[in-house]
Amino acid sequence: MKQAQAFEQLVEFAEKHDALIVADIGSQSLWLKAAKDRPENLYLSGPMGMASSVALGVAMSHKDRLVIAACGDGALGMNMSSLATISAIAPSNMIVVVMDNGVYEFTKSLPVPGTGVDWSNISAAYPGFKSTIQLQDMDSVDPQSGPYFVHADIEGGELPPGPGMHAIDVHHRFKSLFK
Repeated sequence: MKQAQAFEQLVEFAEKHDALIVADIGSQSLWLKAAKDRPENLYLSGPMGMASSVALGVAMSHKDRLVIAACGDGALGMNMSSLATISAIAPSNMIVVVMDNGVYEFTKSLPVPGTGVDWSNISAAYPGFKSTIQLQDMDSVDPQSGPYFVHADIEGGELPPGPGMHAIDVHHRFKSLFK
């Protein structure tokens, strides 16, 4: 599956469940915006690999909303400790999705160091996650009984379209949802 298709499926699921999506810096933010720009999307900028941590904070402060962390495999590999924290806290309103293509797209497809990580079996290593499911099976989850880990096995190497929004504008738009 191409990353564009994966994000289209993710946005469809999010809209069905009125979910917020926090996307990692780089290609995840750009592919999410290309799939559908919505105020409920928070496109991160700055340190790589923080979508899972930021999404945890959002999930803890807005327990009435489903929160999805959209992570790249390279980015999540830089912040594996967030999975331990999410597993320990086990927020019922959270889903972590990893887009697994084995490469850093923005660096001309250099391999990520985490190519040996078995993303399809993360819940075995982090038992606070209810289960690890494949992206195409997301509709089988109860969005308020998580956390869940979703593995999206995608094709790599295709660069996403450009962002078209300034990071400050994204921040203000997302924050305005909670006034």
